[in-house]
Amino acid sequence: MILNRAILFVASILLVAGTQVAAKPIYNSSSIDDLLNQSGMEVVTAPEKASETLSKLGELKSNFTEAQRSRFFLLSAATLGFKGKHKERVELVQSVIDQVQEPLYRVRFLSQLSSGYTNLGEYERALEAMNQSILILPKLTSIEAKVDTLQAAINVLNSLHAYDEALIYAERMLTTATSSESNSAQCLALGDQVEINFLRGERQRARHILPDAIKVCDSANKNFYSLLLNTLAAIDLIDSGNYLQGKGAALKLLQDFSQLNQSSDYGTQLEEALARAYLNTGNLEQAERFGAQAYQRAKAGNAIHLMEKTAETMASIKRAQGQYPSSLEYYEAALVLKNRVLDDQLHKNLAFQRVKFDTQDKANQMSLLEQKNKILAVERELEKKNNQNLWLFISLVGVILVVLSLWLIKTLQQKNQFRQFSQTDGLTQAANRMHFISFANEAFKLRTGSVSIILFDMDLFKNVNDTYGHATGDWVLKSVSETVKTHLRKVDLFGRLGGEEFGICMPDSSQASALQLAERCRMAITMIDTEPSGHKFSLSASFGVATVDGNGLKNFDETLEAADKALYISKAEGRNCVSVFRQVP
Repeated sequence: MILNRAILFVASILLVAGTQVAAKPIYNSSSIDDLLNQSGMEVVTAPEKASETLSKLGELKSNFTEAQRSRFFLLSAATLGFKGKHKERVELVQSVIDQVQEPLYRVRFLSQLSSGYTNLGEYERALEAMNQSILILPKLTSIEAKVDTLQAAINVLNSLHAYDEALIYAERMLTTATSSESNSAQCLALGDQVEINFLRGERQRARHILPDAIKVCDSANKNFYSLLLNTLAAIDLIDSGNYLQGKGAALKLLQDFSQLNQSSDYGTQLEEALARAYLNTGNLEQAERFGAQAYQRAKAGNAIHLMEKTAETMASIKRAQGQYPSSLEYYEAALVLKNRVLDDQLHKNLAFQRVKFDTQDKANQMSLLEQKNKILAVERELEKKNNQNLWLFISLVGVILVVLSLWLIKTLQQKNQFRQFSQTDGLTQAANRMHFISFANEAFKLRTGSVSIILFDMDLFKNVNDTYGHATGDWVLKSVSETVKTHLRKVDLFGRLGGEEFGICMPDSSQASALQLAERCRMAITMIDTEPSGHKFSLSASFGVATVDGNGLKNFDETLEAADKALYISKAEGRNCVSVFRQVP
């Protein structure tokens, strides 16, 4: 989402760049600068026109100064980004970046490279480009270049859901902007802080910053940024249940988007929120209108997360209208999209952790290398002074061993942390689907007796999210996980298989033992007190049990499928019960 306004910010800075590092004109420099400025404006308002202007500029390449050459390729990359041609964008930047040494332009090429890799799903390369640009920050004297670089880093980290790290850069940007008294940069920094806090779930903090952010953006005449911030405020009103006030604000903002002729994910989010507001106030016709618009815009922009969210909203609207086949289609589409979102987020998390681990490992190796170099210098000095005390040499050897030991311990700890992260569901701290399936397969291969699989699914969990919000839904998932874990044996593995579905693998367990455990867990879930979540409602789950024994089951896949069938029997029989798979003769 921040990517939209970040590209606007980059384009506006490109117009200024020509006056900051201008070399002596070679030929017709004034007309070239005019065309560069024109294309800079067109990148924002009309990318196709920008392509035509850049094509004209391409015929004058032989007359470019170094600064004009850098601006030309930066504008070309930005134009490709606006058109969604991110592969060509990356290839263009890679072809010229090695020839760019001026820090002011190099960081902007790295920002384009980072953004391009992010859109291509090559997150590790995006992070590497981001880290390179951050290393250049101390060499920059231009406040615009510093803010541009920090914004690019925030964009990458937000796309990876690394909100804590993104917030650090947003605070650093605000410090830089405040020291330079740049209202435009302060507007961007405060806007980032508002959005990141909303994304982190820190709504009170975001609401606290929001009025100051809007005030600063208004004073800097950043009307579009003010529009985006007011959009976040309107969505927050609807998410908080203030439907009437939220609807009024949202309708006015949609008119503003239309007048500015700006396509943005924010507009799509606003329409989706408006659809929910109308749904909750009983106006199903308007709910369908705005929900359908949001869904089509999300599809057109290939925004998977927004497509999933709008599909869920449309499913709820169709259900309220009594159009159950259409509602089911939307629910199925939302489920497929949710799996894509989860897979993509897992890929992002692993990429972020790998780069973070590699960075820390390199830092450790550099520290160790520096220590070794210092020790070698001391040893050379010792060779010159034959009367040095032998104990000094022993001490130095001790330092080497301590440093090596500490580095080895730290590296092993980091590897263990990475392995645990890759096997654990971040919300519930249960095993994730990949680890659960791997563990269960191994348990079935090595079994000497019966192995049981228990599957359970929270009943009507969608109603909890729709009625009380996703924060309450997350609370329920964590509470259920903590409750179930207290009933397991040490050898049992508990995992979250996706959404509100969980599984338990029980090595060396009979069908009777598995049934008893399932019943204990079912009863424990119904007894969870939901008042700490801020709402009072009941919880229940449906269970399915299958065991490798005389039922004709041979391996994990068959047992998992059998447990799933038993689970669906529990659902069909009215939920909140346990069903055991039995082979029909």
